[in-house]
Amino acid sequence: MKKQIDTISKMIVKIFPYLYAMMIVILLSSCSVEPGEGGLATIRGKVYGYDINSAGRILDSGYVGDTRVYIAYGNHTWADDDVRTSYTGEYAFRGLQKGTYTLWVFSQCDTCPFDRNYVKKEVQITSDKQELVVPDFIIYD
Repeated sequence: MKKQIDTISKMIVKIFPYLYAMMIVILLSSCSVEPGEGGLATIRGKVYGYDINSAGRILDSGYVGDTRVYIAYGNHTWADDDVRTSYTGEYAFRGLQKGTYTLWVFSQCDTCPFDRNYVKKEVQITSDKQELVVPDFIIYD
């Protein structure tokens, strides 16, 4: 019995480095960072709007408050989060990881289904603490 225990102990000592290395590889591969929350980067921008009458004339324009801005992480086609613009038309998504993001807003469109369409922008965060300023969204009302 003692001989069998010695044999098993020697086998464990021989294969332990391989098992340890496999555990390290599995742990490191499961720690890949996906786009989304949990980082230190920020995406920010503004929404600019035109108030247009039925004849197509611009009645007013300016940065638009209380407009919803949506964000999708990576290749998602659904909204992972959304924020509303401030009274100055500004918005920000904070605490993001490196990766690709899609932002969009909805705009009035008299010739579109449901009388609205979307304005979409795809952006890339490339560094951990990046503050990415997106060109203004332009919407019509």
